[in-house]
Amino acid sequence: MKKVGVIGLGYWGPNLARCFKELGVLWAIADQDEGRVYEVNESLGVGNLAADIGALLALDCDAIAIATPPETHFQIARKALEAGLDVFIEKPMTTSYVDAKFLASEALIQGRTLMVGHIYLHNGGIKRMPIPVGKAELYVQLLNEKGSPSPSTKDILWAGLPHACSLALHFFPDMPDWIEAEKEGERIKVALRYWNDSMVYLDVGDNTGRKLRRVELDWGSSRYLFDPKDPNLCFLQSGIEVKSFGAAMGPEPLMEECKAFLEYQGVDPMGPKVVKLVEDIIKEAV
Repeated sequence: MKKVGVIGLGYWGPNLARCFKELGVLWAIADQDEGRVYEVNESLGVGNLAADIGALLALDCDAIAIATPPETHFQIARKALEAGLDVFIEKPMTTSYVDAKFLASEALIQGRTLMVGHIYLHNGGIKRMPIPVGKAELYVQLLNEKGSPSPSTKDILWAGLPHACSLALHFFPDMPDWIEAEKEGERIKVALRYWNDSMVYLDVGDNTGRKLRRVELDWGSSRYLFDPKDPNLCFLQSGIEVKSFGAAMGPEPLMEECKAFLEYQGVDPMGPKVVKLVEDIIKEAV
């Protein structure tokens, strides 16, 4: 059984720590904010505490889960891989495709597991939607009423957009042939066209005045709609018939993601691809 250390205890890190604790593998926690470390330790009873990646590596972990600000992911992951640890990185993998490819290569050289946390791909409802064969259209809206829930990720391009890009690449694994993107304030709208004329439309933003999580796949005569109120459900509309399929109140997506990391072996190909797509969209944004 792996001994997992979680570094970064801001908005999302404690959730990872809780899941790994429930799975019986949480070994240590770390954050530069000493008060935050003690606060999380009080609720979880971890015992092994650290202030940074160096101190965390000294605590004899087998694996590291990184939930620090995106711009710090590369250096922390690199040190963990060089120390011979398996690595889980919250999305985005890095904020540079070059850095993402370097980490993937380093993990292969070291023979370590490297997985990126694209949590939407672990939602039961998303997993129940088919991967289209032939022409299809995908619509993704990820809108926050106010700012990003994580104060460490203030730029929507590296906060919500990687979520949307992971969904695009899940349903359409090829990179798009054509990109159109428009950014206005803290909201970005993107259109992606693929070799078979399939289209993906992404709408991601903060401070939009409403919260919305919508993933819709139109393929042939059917429409699949992810249910944001229960991430394990989606709806299928074919003609005039609408039915739900999935398991209400099923496994927590984050718990499924943490389990997947413990079982995963190798290098997650989705991580670098998401970073590449975000970079390509940024280049096209006006």
